[in-house]
Amino acid sequence: MQALWQKRVQKHIQEQVKYLRLVFNDHFVIAIIFLLGALGYTYANAVKGLDPQAWWLKPVLSLVLLAAVSFGRLATLLKEADSVFLLPKESGLVTYLKSARLYSSWLPLIAMAFVTLLVAPLLLITKTVPAWHIAVALITLVIIKDRRFSIQLRQWYQADETQATKGLSLILDLAIIASQLYQWLNLVGVLVALGLAYYQRQQLARVQKTQLFDWLAAVGAEDSRMGRIYRLYNLFTDVPGLSSQVKRRRYLDGLLKPITAKPANTYLYLYARGFLRGTEFSGLYIRLVVLGGIILCFSHIWWLSLALGLLLIYLVGFQLLPFYNQYDQIIFTHLYPVPTTKRIQAFSQLMRTLLLLQALLFSVILLVTLGMTIQVGLSVLALFVLVIGFVQFYLPKRLGA
Repeated sequence: MQALWQKRVQKHIQEQVKYLRLVFNDHFVIAIIFLLGALGYTYANAVKGLDPQAWWLKPVLSLVLLAAVSFGRLATLLKEADSVFLLPKESGLVTYLKSARLYSSWLPLIAMAFVTLLVAPLLLITKTVPAWHIAVALITLVIIKDRRFSIQLRQWYQADETQATKGLSLILDLAIIASQLYQWLNLVGVLVALGLAYYQRQQLARVQKTQLFDWLAAVGAEDSRMGRIYRLYNLFTDVPGLSSQVKRRRYLDGLLKPITAKPANTYLYLYARGFLRGTEFSGLYIRLVVLGGIILCFSHIWWLSLALGLLLIYLVGFQLLPFYNQYDQIIFTHLYPVPTTKRIQAFSQLMRTLLLLQALLFSVILLVTLGMTIQVGLSVLALFVLVIGFVQFYLPKRLGA
């Protein structure tokens, strides 16, 4: 079983590297670097202006650290056929799952370390805990994550938790994390977390000896995990065999009425309806626009707001580009008696509408937060100029017009 794990994890890493190279291309990396720099500058200024005695500071930090612990699921790399072909070797599955558990710990560990360092300045300005408590807090997060992995493995040995137990576990995790923000409670929190993690490991060892492994649940969880990863990759490149979710959303039908029923609007209707009904690209668009709007609300420097607004509009446009090829796998779309130029025009019209809405929202935020000044007026103008330039020049070139 150990040899099987090594073979699968090697193949898995090769596949992830292939997709990550497509995701982190030159344009995207440059945009991310600028975005992180701007966010870092805004965050540093925000920390300086915070009130160390604000009542909401520690509760918010506790929730942020709890979110960091929730990042990452157990990666087993199990396949559907394993429930048949590996069933005779179920006794050796414990070794396989130990390797999977160790492999699954690296990414959450990096994420928790990053978030802990990110919130460290907020914790230190309260002057209620010394600097070494940051390391203790990180250790506590790692212990909590280990307990969660044990609970997840137990569920696959037909030891499901009730909703009440899950809720109690979540409240307990939050209480342990909150204890790390107080000088005399952090060691107590670590000991409690360590005791609970040890108990869950003992319970896991017990059920592994007495209960049968639920192959369907484990394989289903792995398929769901990989599905989320592939949907993320699909925003940048085509992922073979990936199916997207579609919702009827009858209440949005009114937005399609302005599109007249004529051959020239065939692709426009297809793209517009697909965008409104699909959960992939519409969800991505809404999340990025909302996130960008929130970021701009906390940026009170006009040139920084301008840079962030331009960058976010470019990122949204860049992320929506794969939607152009969304229906290439449907053979009937190739039978449309519509030239490719009309298809590009239809997609450009959809992109223009979406980016103009984003630019309009960002403009309102800039005017509200920064006021009516010459710099803000020029910034608003620059946002709309970028949209026009992106749609009129960059988009046709990228689509091969």
